[in-house]
Amino acid sequence: MYTKERASYINETIANIIREYYLTEEDISNRHNLIKSVCEFYDNIKDDYITMNQLWFLYHISNLIGIPQYFDMLLKYRNDENFNINYLSATTLSDMIYNSSLAVDEDKFLHKYQKEVIDKFSNYKTNRYFLTAPTSFGKTFIVYEVVKKMDYKNVVFIYPTLSLLSENYIKILKDQFFDDYQIYTLSDTKIDLSQKNLCIYTPERFLSMMDRNSELKFDFIFMDEVYKIDNQFIIDNETVGENERDTAFRVALQTACLSGKDLLLAGPFIQIPKGITESSINNFLNDNEFKVLEYNDVEIVDKELLTINSNASYCIDKINFLINKKDKNSRLLIVLDELNRNGNSSIVYTCSRRNTEQLAKKLADSREDITEPIPKNMSDSMRRFIIFKDHINHIFGEDWILSRCLKKGIGIHHGYIPKYIQKEIIRFFNDGILDVIVSTTTITEGVNTNAKNMIVMSDKKGQKALKKFDAQNIAGRAGRFICHYKGRVVAIDNNFEQIIRDEGDVIRNIEYDKNILKNEVDILSAPEKYLSDSERKTKKELLEEAHSIGLTDDIIHQFKTIKLSDKMFLYKKIKNIQEPEIQKIQNVCTTYQGLNWDNFDLILKYIKPIISNRELLNMIEYKSTNQKNSVLTVKVYNYIEHGYPGILEYEKRSAPTDRAVREVSKLTFNLFKYELVKYLGVFDLLFRFVLSQKNNISIDEVVGINTLLKYLEYNSTTEEGKKVSDYGVPFKVLHYVDTKNEYLKRGFDAFEQLVYNDIKKDFNI
Repeated sequence: MYTKERASYINETIANIIREYYLTEEDISNRHNLIKSVCEFYDNIKDDYITMNQLWFLYHISNLIGIPQYFDMLLKYRNDENFNINYLSATTLSDMIYNSSLAVDEDKFLHKYQKEVIDKFSNYKTNRYFLTAPTSFGKTFIVYEVVKKMDYKNVVFIYPTLSLLSENYIKILKDQFFDDYQIYTLSDTKIDLSQKNLCIYTPERFLSMMDRNSELKFDFIFMDEVYKIDNQFIIDNETVGENERDTAFRVALQTACLSGKDLLLAGPFIQIPKGITESSINNFLNDNEFKVLEYNDVEIVDKELLTINSNASYCIDKINFLINKKDKNSRLLIVLDELNRNGNSSIVYTCSRRNTEQLAKKLADSREDITEPIPKNMSDSMRRFIIFKDHINHIFGEDWILSRCLKKGIGIHHGYIPKYIQKEIIRFFNDGILDVIVSTTTITEGVNTNAKNMIVMSDKKGQKALKKFDAQNIAGRAGRFICHYKGRVVAIDNNFEQIIRDEGDVIRNIEYDKNILKNEVDILSAPEKYLSDSERKTKKELLEEAHSIGLTDDIIHQFKTIKLSDKMFLYKKIKNIQEPEIQKIQNVCTTYQGLNWDNFDLILKYIKPIISNRELLNMIEYKSTNQKNSVLTVKVYNYIEHGYPGILEYEKRSAPTDRAVREVSKLTFNLFKYELVKYLGVFDLLFRFVLSQKNNISIDEVVGINTLLKYLEYNSTTEEGKKVSDYGVPFKVLHYVDTKNEYLKRGFDAFEQLVYNDIKKDFNI
């Protein structure tokens, strides 16, 4: 409504913002206050009557602070997208020229701070930058534009998860600029540097590729979520092996610094110590010629925080509500009901998978079914949702917690939900069919949603207290740039808000600190000058022993994340292998005959002494019902023979569906895919190396256990199948892509057929 008071508020605020702009020109530390003021202002007036002159001022202000998208959002909120520029003052013209300088495509624009990062890159110097910025900054978008600007020939993108790898792979396939590049996501492909190449890997795959191509040098390497080099910042401490991934990240980072000319390292809210030259992270940055680009204060989407810890009246973002329940879950229901009005949606964070499922069940019990009766004139998204829901009921059972939640408009997101299901949950959430997702920290791993609200039910991750860094990442998922000016963060009965206001921990790179005790892997990877005297002695003794028993440098430097002492132990055992055992190992798994139980048990006998994972060891030590073969052998056989659904059906015979799904997901997505493959991979390398020496032939000519490794890592043996496995598709679709068995295709349900049609276009199948 137009009033003199409201008009006066608009004019006064515009004047104050312009004054604050000039303050920021003199003192960059005021940058956060300026952006926050402008963002709040636009949010406050988006529903007001605005005169044309005021609209011109608003256009000018959005360009003045370098975020013209704020003005575009305002026009969309007001259904005023046909705003015409019919009067060109000198100021307006300069605004238009500046605005056009941020355009990277017909409908894609940078903001000022993204452009600042891109402008740092020049063809006339070495470009190495460490970028730290909020989750809403758009770091990945920057990377694409850097490659386009510099026209790099050979490029590597390193992402922390397969989900991010596949998401960016699909984006790149759809970007015409990259049509001239050979795109690689699999580490066992030979790369020809005479052509244009773009490799998209996880740290483990990057290391595996470099194991085979140690001489390769790249023009540009990007590493995302670089904070994972420090174990104290590992987010998902419930994932098997996650707390060991910091080693892989550090080794991959060190390898990248040696094999890449230009590098961009990125992560959210990373604290770099200032004025302390002898910190391990500063040692790393200085030694490798990195410059820090610090934009942690550039929060493009404003955040409003509220803590609820008693029965009282509360207000957030002009929403007033009364908390009159002491029970935490009842309080959540009140908060959700108020915040989700007007088409807004919420993510509910809790500390563990089990808590996620329990909380989702309580929410579902309080709701009506969203698909009954079936809506008339339903949208394409709702139609997809209904057939997806039917697919989930059929594959997993109607008693699975997610099946029960979906029909109530609730999604669940954690590391043991199959990848293709996670993707659909995010799709339906962003389409507005689901209005709540209950999640662990997996939602912070590069997942983009339209959530306006983040409701925090715990200040822990697993059993550990959240760090400021974790809390900032969680809060960062409230509000999405271009969709919202502001995100709402509500903490219920916990200390989340206090954590986010506390001082943060400084990131470390322990390979660059002489005073930190290093493990054997880091000792071999770290620069010599950061080793203690005892570590130098250990390194010297390890390498001398490895050479003395016959290991070459090429073999020593492969599988860098496995201790060299373990590799030597295994090599000594394999050196004494006899012909009958060689034949058994080479015939352990074939495409046509599947897994031979006795032969696989033989391999387990070799690798068992070097396995540190207790769950794997238990499965090796315990015998199956036949009292002959290990439990692990039977589980691997069933996975190869029947895939995820087959193991799930078996597990459901002795466990409730919810627990069975968690156990099978842990087994296949973590223990098989990462842990077991790692140990079998080093066995395969040393086995082939021994036979190549015995027979005086190239190691590449020796038959190993590659088929088995492919089954475990991808549940596939073909190139198409492995790529589709990374992308995440229903199990039957993957099996068909791998085998081309038409009988499987004829058995697709409606959802499987939909997904198959999608990947046919995306992967040119």
